[in-house]
Amino acid sequence: MSRPSVRTIATRLGVSAATVSRVLNGRPGVSEELRAKVLRGMREHGLIAPAAEPFVGIIVPELDNPVFPLLAGAIEAKLGGHGVTALIGSSTAKGPTELDYISALVRRGIQGLVLVSGRHANPAADHGFYWQLHQQRIPMVLVGGQVADLPVSTVTTDEAAGAAMAVAHLRELGHERIGLAGGQGYLRPSQNRLTGWRREMRRSFGSVDDALYVESDYSLTGGHAAARRLLAAGATAVIAGSDLMALGAVAAAREAGLQVPGKVSVVGYDDSYLAVHGDPALTTVQQPVEAMAAAVATAMWQSLQGYHAPHVDHVFAPRLVVRSSTGRARDL
Repeated sequence: MSRPSVRTIATRLGVSAATVSRVLNGRPGVSEELRAKVLRGMREHGLIAPAAEPFVGIIVPELDNPVFPLLAGAIEAKLGGHGVTALIGSSTAKGPTELDYISALVRRGIQGLVLVSGRHANPAADHGFYWQLHQQRIPMVLVGGQVADLPVSTVTTDEAAGAAMAVAHLRELGHERIGLAGGQGYLRPSQNRLTGWRREMRRSFGSVDDALYVESDYSLTGGHAAARRLLAAGATAVIAGSDLMALGAVAAAREAGLQVPGKVSVVGYDDSYLAVHGDPALTTVQQPVEAMAAAVATAMWQSLQGYHAPHVDHVFAPRLVVRSSTGRARDL
């Protein structure tokens, strides 16, 4: 049975066709109250499939990094607003993998998948399983990466812009030896942040000292190890790939007898709850979690309802949140 047209829906609900179109496509220009009214009216008029409540899987790479449970929880809540139930799974090195979760969910009749920083975050990984899912017509939304030519919606932040913001902030504070403690180099977010850091360092200082970039992993110990090397290379400021890494960098600086921000400035990434409650509170690059979650939920809901909507690459702008971990540059 074909879905009703936008005009038919608008007539039945007593609103304009433009309003219905904006709601269906997740576009701005509609208040949350009106958006909820339209969605509620569509359900009451039987314009949204009255089948069993849709069931969607959300798979994140880990729960240790607080940005992933934060994002997964926000996506779950936004999906719930569309009447969609979500199951959250965490793939780890010592537990079920992303493919394990996907296989189990597909066997149980999952109706959609939200994949956060999985294999699609690694451009060199085998993405054949994603194509199989697409051929099975299982709706997907990819967060934090892409698969070349795969026609599904993606949601990311402008990682390069975030790193550049951090460099610009530290430059304004008088820092020149600005190090980057990056995550695993094979991951697309790490590559994009490195690109942004290099570009802004060249723009600001004319060249880049490769000793000021250290690849590690997005963990507390990874940030600690990377920061030790950066401090040894003369860095007066460290940009970390996550708030967890930033806390590790703060610890490394203190172990070296350097106050933060008295002698060394540290910038995190994500703006998780760790940033607010750190000692000192972290200056960090904020990912717009709520807006990202809304885009994920809208894209998934559209696919589940069968409405024709283009596959969109949503790229959100990050924001620098300045707190207490950055200060004026001083001689070490």
